[in-house]
Amino acid sequence: MMHRSLTVLLLAIGVSACATMQPPPEPAGPCAVTEPVKMRWAGAKFKLRDRDAVRHDAQARIARVLRPGDPATMDFRPERLNIMVDDFGQITDLTCG
Repeated sequence: MMHRSLTVLLLAIGVSACATMQPPPEPAGPCAVTEPVKMRWAGAKFKLRDRDAVRHDAQARIARVLRPGDPATMDFRPERLNIMVDDFGQITDLTCG
């Protein structure tokens, strides 16, 4: 009886390990750069892999990285995060639009 219970328990654990996790929901609203978000990222060395984390913190649907002299459209998009980076790769500002 104990062998059967152990088998059922191990089978249940094995099946539950195969369950897929749902990814966190994508931000759906307008960008919201708050002071805590700015404080967290200001001065940080920007790495491309950080873009989604910064975007998620600001609740933005899309993000673009702008360096000094980069061409940029001037249209205002409330769901877009602008990540301003200096010549040394440090984040200098976060803005919406």
